[in-house]
Amino acid sequence: MTKYFLTSALTLLILSAVPAQAEPKFMGIWWWPDHWKNQDFNPHYANGTDPHNSQWSGTNWTPADWIKADGGDGTKLVQKWINADILVGSYKDSDGVPYLEIGPNFYHLSGLDKRKVTETLDAIYHVTASKPGMYFIKDAQTRKIIGTFSKEGLNLE
Repeated sequence: MTKYFLTSALTLLILSAVPAQAEPKFMGIWWWPDHWKNQDFNPHYANGTDPHNSQWSGTNWTPADWIKADGGDGTKLVQKWINADILVGSYKDSDGVPYLEIGPNFYHLSGLDKRKVTETLDAIYHVTASKPGMYFIKDAQTRKIIGTFSKEGLNLE
């Protein structure tokens, strides 16, 4: 009897050591079939299958929407982003080229929200309206340039 119990326990242990999977299990042995309904999920911030040039089409958002939603003062909105470690600050180098320093939480934004943040900054400060018509986006910790923003939009490396 003990030998049968140990063999059964060992077999059950081996069968349950299969790695977790997001799809239904074999013939619904471990879960009833209704358990797997509506269990689909998208583990990414943005849909990685949409082409880059069309993934933001169909949105009616404008930078004024965020500014208005925050009370109409864009500089207070930027200060909130700085407090949230999305942005660190900005400066111009000796040649007059503007830089935006980003914080660690900028990376946690979706691609769409990264674009919205940079567009809103340009709407508030009008950086692309003057020469050189763009600004570099720089990681404040690594000091590396990770992209640019111009009138054509956000370009991350």
